[in-house]
Order: sequence, then C-alpha cells, then structure tokens
Amino acid sequence: MFNKISSKTLTIIFVVLLVLAAIYIYHDSTHEERSFRRDIVNIDTSKVTSISIFPKATNHKEVKIFKEGKNWQVQLSNNNSVPADNSKIKNLLNQISEIKANSVAAQDESKWKELQVDSSGTRVKVYEGSDNTLDIVLGKFSYQQPRTMSTYVRVKGDKDVYEVNGFLEFSFNQKPDYFRNNTLVNDDVSHWNRLTFMYPADSSFQLIKDTTNHWTINKVKIDSSKTINFLRTLSHLSGTGFVDNPGESLLSKAAHTLTIESSALGAITLSAYTDSNNYLIHSSQNPDAYFNGKTNNLWKKIFIGKSYFSKKK
Repeated sequence: MFNKISSKTLTIIFVVLLVLAAIYIYHDSTHEERSFRRDIVNIDTSKVTSISIFPKATNHKEVKIFKEGKNWQVQLSNNNSVPADNSKIKNLLNQISEIKANSVAAQDESKWKELQVDSSGTRVKVYEGSDNTLDIVLGKFSYQQPRTMSTYVRVKGDKDVYEVNGFLEFSFNQKPDYFRNNTLVNDDVSHWNRLTFMYPADSSFQLIKDTTNHWTINKVKIDSSKTINFLRTLSHLSGTGFVDNPGESLLSKAAHTLTIESSALGAITLSAYTDSNNYLIHSSQNPDAYFNGKTNNLWKKIFIGKSYFSKKK
C-alpha cells in the first residue's frame, strides 16, 4: 500500500513539475519576445512589387523602385521611369530580408534623434502588391573593431531601436541614378573575335583574333598585355554620368562607333555623338541610356587609337 501511494504521489509531483516548467518556459519566451524581437523583418522577396526609399541624399524625397514584368524600374525626379539594375535591386531585397536584431539600443523616443531613427533617417517601405509589408527607418551606423559595422533600425510604429549587422546606409541612402542600369558592356572577352573601330577620315581599324588566339591589326600581332588590359576593362564597362533627353539633332549621326563581335551575344555597338558642348556614349546593350563621355574619361576608355596597341621597340 505504501509503495502504491508513493508511486502515485511521485507521478502527481512529476506532472505538476512538468506543468510548472511549461508555464515558466512559455512565460520566459513571451517575455523575451516582448523585450527583444530578433526577427524584425518578415517579407517574401519573391512577392515584392515595389520599394519606396526616402533617403537623406534626396532630402527624403521618395525614390520609387517598382517591378514591371520580370524587370525593375526606377522613377526619376521628372516622374519618368527607366530600367533599374536588377542585380542591385536583388541585393537590396537580400539585405532587407537578412536584417536581424543583435540587440536593443533604445526602448523609448529619447534616443531616436541621437541614433538618427527619427525623421532624419532613411525610411524604407516595401510593398507586396497593395500591401505595405515593411516600414522601417535606417539610422546612423557604428563601427567596432575588428571591422564590424552595424546600423540602428526602427520599425515604424515601434518605440524600440535595434542594432543590426551591416552598413545599410551605403545601399539605401542613394539618389535614383544609383539604382539605374549603368551597363555599357557586359560580356566575356573569350567570346570576342573582332572589334571594328569606325573613326572619321582614315583612322578606322579592326582588331581581329587569329586562329592561334592572338590579336592582330592588319594581320600583324600586337602588344598582348596592352590588348588584354584594354579588352578586360571594356568587357565589364559601366557609366555614371547619365544624360536624359538628349537633343535629337545631336543623335542624328554617330561620330565614332565600336562594334564588338561576340560569339555569345552577337554584335555589341558603342556609339559616340558629339557637338561643341557634348560627348554622349550609347550602347546597344543598354538602349535606354545615354552617358556623358567626359565623366571619368569614359570615351577615352572606349575609342582609342591604333597606335595604342603597337609593340614597344
């Protein structure tokens, strides 16, 4: 009888302890959730249709990025829309989805201004269709040794400020041009067989790869190191000085052209249009954009003379 009672008592004690443990764990987890929410972002990047950024760089005027079919567009200040760099937008979404709180930096409004998560911060709104699925403010960043950078983030409507990994300011505090497709050439040099430089007067020439994979001009082998350096630079070339709405008269005839024959992409044509004030560069790989050829000496990187390839004596 004593053994039976002891067994029952032990069972009851065990059950009670289990219940108490469950209550404690539940209370602790809910308390932790309230005091420290590590997952502050919950979006499905595959369903995102638009991103609105209000960066310091534009005095908090909206930079709108939206999906059109499978590609992204960015809206300019004149309300015109131009193709965005799809890889940059993908990177933006990845950065947003990976935001995780490391710690709580503040729990009331007294620190908002200091941490720049008030109206001075960069606001980011994410939409999935008509649903605003994320609304956050990116504040100042901090740097700690060894080489660790973090950003202060606040969810709109929440008083808490969180410290998260990464220098988010670099990607989000930007003007519209930063998000545009700035490609001039993007191809692998190994696909190229011939480059034709069409210049005024009699200065035109062709760069041709022979059967031994050496580059030649007029069947004469040229300086291989200079040639490879030029081709590698050209194969991943981008511009930064966008020129919108160039005059039609300027675009009537190209002054210089470079046609790259690629076994992968066909013909890639770079054209230069000039007058007394302008030097515009256009690429068939990015037909919606024109670039200022003087910015970062862009035109000099493309339209070089035949003498550049000469072997040193």
